[in-house]
Amino acid sequence: MQQAHNIYNPSMKNRLLISLLALMLSAGFSLSCSGEKSEGKVIEFWTLQLSPYFDEYFRDLITRYESEHPGVTIRHIDIPYDAAIQKLMAAASAGTPPDIINLSSDFLAKFEKFGLFADLRNHDSEDSIRSRYLENALAECVYDNKIIALPWYLNTYAMIYNKDLLRKAGFDSSDVPKTFDEFTAFIREYKNRAGKYATFWNIGRDSYLPMMLGSEDIPMTDSQMTKALFNKPESSEKIAEWVDLVKGKYLSRDCVIRPGSAIIEPYQSGQVAMVFTGPVFLRQVKENAPGIYAETGIAPPVTGRTGKHELAAMALSVLSSSAHKQESYEFVRYILNAENQLRFAKMAPVFPSHNDALKDRYFTETDGSLETTARVMGAEYLPSATRLRSYLRHPRFDQLRNFFDEAIQNAVLTRISTQDALDKAAKSWNAVLDEN
Repeated sequence: MQQAHNIYNPSMKNRLLISLLALMLSAGFSLSCSGEKSEGKVIEFWTLQLSPYFDEYFRDLITRYESEHPGVTIRHIDIPYDAAIQKLMAAASAGTPPDIINLSSDFLAKFEKFGLFADLRNHDSEDSIRSRYLENALAECVYDNKIIALPWYLNTYAMIYNKDLLRKAGFDSSDVPKTFDEFTAFIREYKNRAGKYATFWNIGRDSYLPMMLGSEDIPMTDSQMTKALFNKPESSEKIAEWVDLVKGKYLSRDCVIRPGSAIIEPYQSGQVAMVFTGPVFLRQVKENAPGIYAETGIAPPVTGRTGKHELAAMALSVLSSSAHKQESYEFVRYILNAENQLRFAKMAPVFPSHNDALKDRYFTETDGSLETTARVMGAEYLPSATRLRSYLRHPRFDQLRNFFDEAIQNAVLTRISTQDALDKAAKSWNAVLDEN
């Protein structure tokens, strides 16, 4: 299961494609081929990169649903992340867009301003919706008081560490950092003692620094998201601490240039002693490096002065162009009921968004193993997770992210100062924010 996906290119070309897609759908283009079919009401349901691992799960789920809802046919299609826009464009031009689409909550803002998603309050009581799902997860699906999606599977962060490497450097589990200030201090001390890197954490490409700033209650923009603030003294100083860690060779330069998808590789190969990422990666470590896994411990997420940590959420939306919005919504509710979410979560190291599913003993009882300890700990901390990177709610978040990442890369890899790099990025942000 992938945790982060950058499927949107911030180029003018792709912004025009998205606008064109919106025009096609809002103009009813999709209805030319999606009316009543001879086999009854056909609901087309798209998921993102869940095949082939979950094929059997969806076949069983759809079979059960169709048997309980005569006259409704579910057509499930799994598409790759990298082709999402192109697939949507092709389907729209053919008059056959999906009725339901699975997206990361990060990407809802990309399409929401075009009115592509149905307001689900028109298909269910808002009180009923709010009673079923975790409040913090549902919040990621609400725009301008409209519920444009429902949360599906969730994840958060944890500190994963190698007990053997800590021991060899004179540390133990009590030394695992709890705050970002402790984290930067530990990175320095570990390198001084062991002569090796303590961690791999992306600060340049796919930077996690905005997450750190959010947890420290340092805003990247003003409350109306009209002006960049990350070049102000408080945030600039915090960012400079991480830039200096790379310049001082306490962090690898790979932390600046490698993508977020590379975050677990240095840990499972034994190159670093800890990694701050999703517990979803523990299964990968177990499969690829059982020796490392045997020495692995897990600790709560590192936080700033707010004590807040990041929430990652996948969601399901009904397209406003669907000819069968109510039927589509009913299928979404079925996918997201407590029983089906629990079944899904037992197949993958993720957490359900349904309150009742999270109360199951699968998420509350541990047998002392790393796997169950991580699961119970994650479930305990999940309700307090939140969206720390608030700029992701901007429709051009991908462009903003790239400007920020480029600033950090320039600060580390060129002669430009951290302050000058941030000032330049802030100007680029302001130009984008001013357009909206």
